[in-house]
Amino acid sequence: MVNKKDQILRNLGVSYFKRILKVINGPVFVSAFFTRDCNFNCHYCATSKSQNKPDISIKQWKNIITQLYNQGCRFITIYGGEPTLRSDLGELLKHCIDLNIYTHIVTNGSLLNEHLLEEFASYGYFVLGIGIDGLSETSFSPKKYRPELIELLQNIKERYPDNIDYSIHVLTTNENINELIPLIKTINNDLDCRFSIDPVHSSSSSDEQYQFRSFCPHLLLNRDVMNRLRKVILNLKRQGIQIWSPNAYYYYMNKWYQKKYLWDCNAGDLYYAIDNDGTVMLCEDVNTDIQFNDFIRLSHKKRVNIIKDFKYEYCNCFKPCYWNPTYFVKHPIRNVIYQYRFK
Repeated sequence: MVNKKDQILRNLGVSYFKRILKVINGPVFVSAFFTRDCNFNCHYCATSKSQNKPDISIKQWKNIITQLYNQGCRFITIYGGEPTLRSDLGELLKHCIDLNIYTHIVTNGSLLNEHLLEEFASYGYFVLGIGIDGLSETSFSPKKYRPELIELLQNIKERYPDNIDYSIHVLTTNENINELIPLIKTINNDLDCRFSIDPVHSSSSSDEQYQFRSFCPHLLLNRDVMNRLRKVILNLKRQGIQIWSPNAYYYYMNKWYQKKYLWDCNAGDLYYAIDNDGTVMLCEDVNTDIQFNDFIRLSHKKRVNIIKDFKYEYCNCFKPCYWNPTYFVKHPIRNVIYQYRFK
């Protein structure tokens, strides 16, 4: 008998091949910002500093997810703010799992408890991502390593081995780069998980148009440190530590940082982002005034053209959140042949 995890992963793979063969033309990956409320105030994130808009209802969110499913999407990440601030997060998660969608929830972990994790794990397979930026609280982030949380996560994993996987999200800055290896090894010793290691982003100026990205140039990695980060990550992979992003991501990230590579996010085509008020976003950082329900009724060509109208005014980042899930669709043969190329 096929368990829920195998079914979800199989459906995810089928959706990718259908998109490669253009049997479907919906997104392969969607970021859903369930709420913009947050109980943290991380320096690099402007979410809590941005003007709040009212969250749409759980009924509206479930309708959006169903429409995405009908378009062929089988991979959704639920973000915030802090999504666990909404008491109906479990209802949305269950809806996604019931549709056999690969669902990834990203949280700062501060509100996680045994009761909540038990509830989520009882619905079926999903991935829980927890942000941890240091062994202790830093000047730019309160998301610190908590041994009691790691122990709780591992206990839940042992009780529900087929229903939950973990990803630890480490946002790497100029201030925590030296702590990266000790942090990852400490967590890896006690938790069955993989890691998402991503460089911090900053607006170019204090008055730039990004809605959810702070101006924090002092946290940015320079070219030498970026190259060092890539080498550190490859070395961690050789030691058997699971890193979410493929080697190619860090290779091209380094090229982009040297202005030798054009980052193409494929927003509006392979990737969608939807804000807490139900509007379509260019990406995680830039909102539009287009309601998703209006956007999804348009033809595939019109959807892509609408996003392209203002896309290149903003695109200057290298976030893996959309690059990794869409890389396989854009370059399926290269993805297989060159998976070991950039070691």
